[in-house]
Amino acid sequence: MNRRANPRYLAVVTLNRLEESEDFLKDLVDSQIQRSSLSSLDQGLYTELVFGTVRMRRSLDYALSRFSSRPLEKIQPAVLNVLRIAAYQIFYLDRIPPSAAVNEAVKLARAFGHEGTAKFTNGLLRQLLRGRDLLAYPSLEEDPVEHIGLKYSFPTWIVEQWIKWWGVEETAGLCAAMNEPPRLNIRVNTLKSSPEEVRAHLQSRGISVQSGRYLPEILEVRPAHAVVADDWLEEGRYYIQDESSALAAHALQVEPGQTVYDLCSAPGGKATHLAQLMDNQGQILAFDVSSRRLAVVQENAQRLGISIIRTQVGDATEDLGLSPVPRVLVDAPCSGLGTMGHRPDIRWRKSAEEIRQLVAIQKQILSRAASYVAPGGLLLYTTCTLTKWENDEVVQWFLAEHPHFSGQPFPEEFPGCPGQPWERTLFPHRHFVDGFYMALIRK
Repeated sequence: MNRRANPRYLAVVTLNRLEESEDFLKDLVDSQIQRSSLSSLDQGLYTELVFGTVRMRRSLDYALSRFSSRPLEKIQPAVLNVLRIAAYQIFYLDRIPPSAAVNEAVKLARAFGHEGTAKFTNGLLRQLLRGRDLLAYPSLEEDPVEHIGLKYSFPTWIVEQWIKWWGVEETAGLCAAMNEPPRLNIRVNTLKSSPEEVRAHLQSRGISVQSGRYLPEILEVRPAHAVVADDWLEEGRYYIQDESSALAAHALQVEPGQTVYDLCSAPGGKATHLAQLMDNQGQILAFDVSSRRLAVVQENAQRLGISIIRTQVGDATEDLGLSPVPRVLVDAPCSGLGTMGHRPDIRWRKSAEEIRQLVAIQKQILSRAASYVAPGGLLLYTTCTLTKWENDEVVQWFLAEHPHFSGQPFPEEFPGCPGQPWERTLFPHRHFVDGFYMALIRK
């Protein structure tokens, strides 16, 4: 076995490292591909196996536990990952014959264990093959939390909260949408190119291009690897950004010549978009607690041909000593649960307790931001998550604590949502973008 060229072997290695470290899944995958000898085709299989297995881990474990002669927690972690990858192929990859998935798993079990491990793997997976059509989840009517959590592979606590806030039907639709292959959006940098030019360029290279749903400068493109490898990305003619996030810059309704504060700026997607909408005229002061992350903001701005962004290390929970300006953006640190389509590992790494800690930080930042907004100015609060704790409830608290602020309705062209006219909660199954929240507030 040439391990550096074997996508299944490298997938197991990556899953092992994910469990042992706090690294993001995408970073581990990118690093592994760079070190490997995988062909272009096998890179696609490797990526699918890793992301898919992480995404569907709970469902896979449920299925395996129904046929395993021993509790999953008693199985060697590397061998359990071999079993998960095989089960993922059996349940979700039609193009791979189940017999091939089993045979390859037996080889891997031998590589990560011994002959007894290989026999156990073979027996378990062949039982899974024989009984997979009889596998059943708890009843949706009698136990919706467990049904949705097991079928769509989400932690119980997330499903419980989503059902409490939005009901069973919406939660099931949301979870299903989060498991769909993620879309890749790019934002055309209109300082250098037009959407028509970028569309023609990418299509000439065999890339599929569709218009964004809400914004003229957004294009939906595939395959992702071809877009990421294209020279025009490095030349700054476009920037990879989900359309939900791109809506934020439009919500702030900036004008050329204004001064804008971006209090939690890295990696700079929203700051560079604001600069683009300002025709690179005015000033954007971009803050972050990390100088390393601010360097990424500077690199992005330089590549996009933007000169009005000035970065400064600063903790937005503390007084930054800023004079009031017409526009302030708070893209708050959050749990990121709206991005689980792109980042499946998040669902297993976040907890309700961590979110409570984030809420305290979000409130601190908003309170500081209030003093930086000039009378008549706009404050935009955004997160890339889908919890009322971090979204609606934080803004309601802010408005109650700061009576000189009030909600400002969004522009009419923004996607519609239930709720207040000055807030938007975007759902993957409703708006076909990443989960995202925005609240627009005027002083």
